[in-house]
Amino acid sequence: MREYLKAIGFSDLNSRKKIDELIYEIKKNPSRKNWFQIDEEEAIFIYEKDFAEAVGIAVIEVMDRDGYRVTDHFYPYVRGANYLYHEDLEFEHYTDKEGYAGICDENNIGIPLIFHVNNPVDYLKIVYGKFHDKVNSITLSGMSKKGMIILPVEKDEFQEREERKGNELRNEMIDAAKAGDIEAMEQLTLEDMDTYTAVSSRSKKEDLFTIVTSYFMPHSVECDKYSVLGKIINVMEMQNSRTKEIFYYLSVECNSIQIEFTIAKDDLMGEPKVGRRFKGILWLQGEVDCL
Repeated sequence: MREYLKAIGFSDLNSRKKIDELIYEIKKNPSRKNWFQIDEEEAIFIYEKDFAEAVGIAVIEVMDRDGYRVTDHFYPYVRGANYLYHEDLEFEHYTDKEGYAGICDENNIGIPLIFHVNNPVDYLKIVYGKFHDKVNSITLSGMSKKGMIILPVEKDEFQEREERKGNELRNEMIDAAKAGDIEAMEQLTLEDMDTYTAVSSRSKKEDLFTIVTSYFMPHSVECDKYSVLGKIINVMEMQNSRTKEIFYYLSVECNSIQIEFTIAKDDLMGEPKVGRRFKGILWLQGEVDCL
């Protein structure tokens, strides 16, 4: 996770001493603090400190039954702005640290989304019945350490409207196929074959990024890293209050899903503007809804 610290303005955290000093500062003067008694043997604490709007670093601390506390790990976080509602969200505990990965099926993308849970204490309170019975909505966000800006594919309002209708119909067929509808499965298979044929034909005389307007697919063996291409719908420049470094906070629509993420200004090739497209690698994060 350290390689993503630059995405929120911490390019100089290159030694254990600097990191320990920052962790001490966060624990001493957090923007927010939360905790939960998991059982008689263990309690978990989270300290969050914002260094810009919706951006900061969290420190996870674990306490045993004797009151001994130890810092488990820390991570940079970005808060998103749009809820996604899912009935079948799943969560898995990390084996190497006190934290959770969230998993949800997203029809618009066609693959399960795996993300780092930024508010594990809130999740535990839901699991143990302190909030409500079930997690059914999340807010996605992320960070990027490398990306580039490419031009958009020109579309008129009619084309965009037809594309949205097509996506809605496809999502309905995917839901039907998951429920066992054989006809929907066959229709989806035929559509995939037609798409493959059309792309193969067009790629002989057109640029790939003219044919493919957006994508969202796994990147490398790390399950919460994704290669994305999407349309920029909002751009903000932010400054880290501690280091004064400048970074971008971008909102990108990718396969009908909106995700907010950060990237260091000098890690982004090109000038981000609304309507242009972002292409890069994301570390996907998310928060569970506790309201």
